[in-house]
Amino acid sequence: MPPTLPSRKSNGSGSTPTNNTAAVRTRRHQEDFIPVPASTSDDGALKQVEGVLESMVDLLTEGVALVIPYRARTPRNVQDTSQRSGPTQIYCQALMFPSRSDQELKRFEALFRLLEIIHEALLSGNILTKRNIFYQNLDLFSSQAMVDDMIDNLAYTLGVGRDDLNIVATAKGLLAGPIELKTRDNVIIQCSGANDSGTLLPAINSVAAVNFHSVKWLLVIEKEATFRTLVAAEYHLKAKAGQGILITAKGFPDLATRRFLHVLQAIRPTMPFYGLVDFDPHGISIFRTFKIGSRRLEHEDAATVPALQWLGIRSEDVQSYLHSETAQSLTPPSSQNSENQASQASTAYLFEGLDDAIELPPRKKVKTQQPQNLSGSIVPLTASDRKRAVNMMKEIECLLTAGATHDVKTAKAQLEQLQKMLMLNIKAEIQAVDNFGDITDWLDRKLCLQASM
Repeated sequence: MPPTLPSRKSNGSGSTPTNNTAAVRTRRHQEDFIPVPASTSDDGALKQVEGVLESMVDLLTEGVALVIPYRARTPRNVQDTSQRSGPTQIYCQALMFPSRSDQELKRFEALFRLLEIIHEALLSGNILTKRNIFYQNLDLFSSQAMVDDMIDNLAYTLGVGRDDLNIVATAKGLLAGPIELKTRDNVIIQCSGANDSGTLLPAINSVAAVNFHSVKWLLVIEKEATFRTLVAAEYHLKAKAGQGILITAKGFPDLATRRFLHVLQAIRPTMPFYGLVDFDPHGISIFRTFKIGSRRLEHEDAATVPALQWLGIRSEDVQSYLHSETAQSLTPPSSQNSENQASQASTAYLFEGLDDAIELPPRKKVKTQQPQNLSGSIVPLTASDRKRAVNMMKEIECLLTAGATHDVKTAKAQLEQLQKMLMLNIKAEIQAVDNFGDITDWLDRKLCLQASM
């Protein structure tokens, strides 16, 4: 009789050891996900909207003028990067029907329709985009900017965030990193970045949980080009400081990216968050908008990243690569005016004088080619740059004097860097570091230095 083969032992539930191991792995994988708290403002936003609509029904029953509360602020600039250092200017408190002008009548109709759309979205749980609202109501909204302003002003009037109204902007931000996002529909989004394009950031309201795996840090990058370069090099996987997350808003920090970062920091408070921006007033303003918010959207409390640290670039980062021979390339073409020539000549002189004042970080000695066009990444400040820098310094000084900033160290550092920027009369893009060597080496030094502090 042939020998009997031993049977696999049951675990008591009918599954084999192999299946049981797989089940354990799946369970542990699920446990690695950190839940994202659902918004607690949705019910409040619904009550606010229904309160406005019910009050209009009451007014209609009484036979009096209809009034929609609407605190409209100063119309937005193309890019509002001013921080919270002054009162918001209100130029309208309500819209009425019968209206006092044809313009008010059109705005009343548009706002009433917007309230209907929001009410339907909150009841159904659907998430809408501002762009869809515009294109589906072209007869009411004259432009996309009109929709954007009315939504932001309505959220401000109701005292809620824009996302609490179930309205989001079209996705803009990009993400790359060895993390997984689980949507509220139980769909897993892998964000490892198979190519240099990254993963489009989903609306944070649609994210139920995040698995950070072994991620050690997060870096917010101003420039999309720099982001793509780092993703193509797989820096988020190969950094000496460990694996990390790369995020960009492609320039100006949009609300969706800011809210996404706010939630990530809230559920992973011990992980360091860094910001990499240009050494110019606009770059510093972008960093501050990520960190403390903007004046226009001051009601969006869940859109700040208070623990965001300023990684660079700074004046010392530019100086560490700008030696006497490269300073010669700052000389402008003869076609430029004499004011720029004098300003750039003084820049080279002032850099030489800063050697003793600034302690430079250690750097590797690598052979690099001289940049073809240094003036493209390191150039003199314009009159507009100088005005923006002075205004930002006033804002920071007001916040420090009033004790209205939680990160005094960063605020003072930015004040000092703006002073140096004005004194040297230069600004530099992130590429200024890349021009003189591999930016990954620079990032490795910076991140490892921060990790050791």
